[in-house]
Amino acid sequence: VIFGTVLLSLLITFLLHHWFASKAAEVDAERRATEAQLRLLQAQIEPHFLFNTLANVQSLMDHDLPKARAMLESFTDYLRVSLGSLRNAHSTVDQELHLARSYLELLHSRMEDRLRFEVSADDAARQLPLPPLLLQPLVENAVVHGLEPAIAGGRVQVSARVEGRQLELEVRDDGRGLNARPRAGTRSNGLALENIRQRLLTRYGSAAQLVVQAAEPGTLARITLPLETPFP
Repeated sequence: VIFGTVLLSLLITFLLHHWFASKAAEVDAERRATEAQLRLLQAQIEPHFLFNTLANVQSLMDHDLPKARAMLESFTDYLRVSLGSLRNAHSTVDQELHLARSYLELLHSRMEDRLRFEVSADDAARQLPLPPLLLQPLVENAVVHGLEPAIAGGRVQVSARVEGRQLELEVRDDGRGLNARPRAGTRSNGLALENIRQRLLTRYGSAAQLVVQAAEPGTLARITLPLETPFP
């Protein structure tokens, strides 16, 4: 009887071990698939942005060749940095700020004085790991929904800093604000925000958050993350 009981216990333990291992592998696979899908969604270069930029370059070639060349160089740099972020599973705050700056420089070559921007970070934040293409959609939202529709344009400020045991990323603009009607022909910024929140939840659980609020004037988007050890 004792032998049978021990054998039954071992069998139950074996089955439970394999069941939990199988569930853990399933959860991990789902997490990886979700993260990969969300990264691809964030990495998409909108066709109208691509076509508009190339159309601007083409029109400038007839009457302002130096400006056309400068815009094409900015666009090439932006593509190089953004595609590099897509290929890499890991990134840093400094690399993601470089991507944000490349994007803003490209748009500045098109919007000129209607777009002013500042990208900054403290030394403690720059080398910290950051999921790729997490910050970029917030910068795009600030320009596309906040500044481009405004006749006078405006200013975008992108910053990263360490506060206690947290990393804070902010994108602030002084544009039309949260209650402005979406521009015709542009996608809603709600999808990008929801994708960011899903990515944060997948990787950090409840330890990270995205808050979007009125900045008076404009909009402030803030991502708060727990500190991670820099990559070796």
